[in-house]
Amino acid sequence: MNEMNPQPISPLPPPIPTEWESVLRPCIERVRAQYRLKWNGLHGAGHWARVLENGLRLAASTPGVRTDVVIGFAVFHDSCRWDDLEDPRHGARAALWVRRLHAEGILPLDREGLALLEKACRTHTGGRIPEAPTIMACWDSDRLDLPRIAGVEVRVEWLGTPLARDPNFVQAATARASSRTLPYGHLFGH
Repeated sequence: MNEMNPQPISPLPPPIPTEWESVLRPCIERVRAQYRLKWNGLHGAGHWARVLENGLRLAASTPGVRTDVVIGFAVFHDSCRWDDLEDPRHGARAALWVRRLHAEGILPLDREGLALLEKACRTHTGGRIPEAPTIMACWDSDRLDLPRIAGVEVRVEWLGTPLARDPNFVQAATARASSRTLPYGHLFGH
């Protein structure tokens, strides 16, 4: 994407790869069974669904990004929160849980994918722009949903992927976050 020539953004969320539809259902059920906060709260299902939409869009436009890791990140990065405000260890807990679900065969990632997902979850709060395109796309997909919190704006200087820095993309992600849309409701709904 050229920051001087923004591209139009489709209003429809991109499709989830077919092979991941069947993986996501049991993953989301496991998250639902252990999630301590409100399912539709600040860091809950709606946030994960919008992070998934952002992540799929970024993965499709950024060379070297692993879609499977971006999908896993969307579901797991905030799944082990104990508090919506202060919870500095939630990413580390999510990384441990990802490893356990992988060992149980629920999360089909190769060794590299597992390592990327663990790192993306563990370090997603407060991290600078990472070098790995997949981790960058994960973090960007989360940061683009910050406007769900009243008064918080996307800080473009903290985004690393070209599409995430596109003004039209930021505007579209901000609109989705602010209105708290629920893409993929068949997976994340009540």
